[in-house]
Amino acid sequence: MRRRIAAVALAAASVGLWPSIALGNGGAYIEFEGTHHLPGEQVTGEVYVSLSTKQRDLLDRGPFYAYLLPGNGSIREDHPVPANAIRVGTFVVEQDGNQTELGVTFTVPDVEGDYYHVGLCNDPCTVAGFGEPVSGSVSIVATAREASLLTENGRLHVQVSGLKRDLRKVETAAEDQAAVASADSEASEASRLSLARRVQALETDLAAARAAAEDAAGRPLIDPWAASAVAVALLALAAIATGRRRSGSTDGALAEGA
Repeated sequence: MRRRIAAVALAAASVGLWPSIALGNGGAYIEFEGTHHLPGEQVTGEVYVSLSTKQRDLLDRGPFYAYLLPGNGSIREDHPVPANAIRVGTFVVEQDGNQTELGVTFTVPDVEGDYYHVGLCNDPCTVAGFGEPVSGSVSIVATAREASLLTENGRLHVQVSGLKRDLRKVETAAEDQAAVASADSEASEASRLSLARRVQALETDLAAARAAAEDAAGRPLIDPWAASAVAVALLALAAIATGRRRSGSTDGALAEGA
């Protein structure tokens, strides 16, 4: 059941794609109209393949037949067609510019509902593709209700996958923002502590100077020039510290308002 649900999701994701072209990426995929089919219905599929000059003579080895096999089955070139394969139709070959179109229409046989592999091969099976395998898949169901439920299941599966992907993006962005905010906060706190230590050191120096001056009878507590320099330094550091605290408070207020 899980395999069928996963296949339904894959089919739902691929609805609306153009027929595939045979490339060096695993083969050409036969695109079929519709998603799920009842026994007795007509199914049409097509695929485009690109043939090199050396491959064009392969078309002379037709006709090429469409074989329906259970999901795990496959057609292998230069191997006998599996005994459980059902020949359901014959491909029509048409040249379309530099590409070759292969189309097939067949009636869905009365088989158990499941996903079925559709393979191409001639008889005997010596050509199963043109440089790359040509294959596809169809979903066969027992009732229209089953088709509707499977279609809805596939749609929801794709939707959930998309939401999970979006959630991961949001979480990643939130983590990045938190890291930046944390770094800014740590830098601000380090700067504040550095200023506080410098103010404390100057205050300590000032107290020591006053104590030393008190020991010298008849002299001012501190030399006027030294006192002025220390006072100016303290005022400057205090102003810087106050400005940083105000900036931090303003940023915090803006963050809370947002």
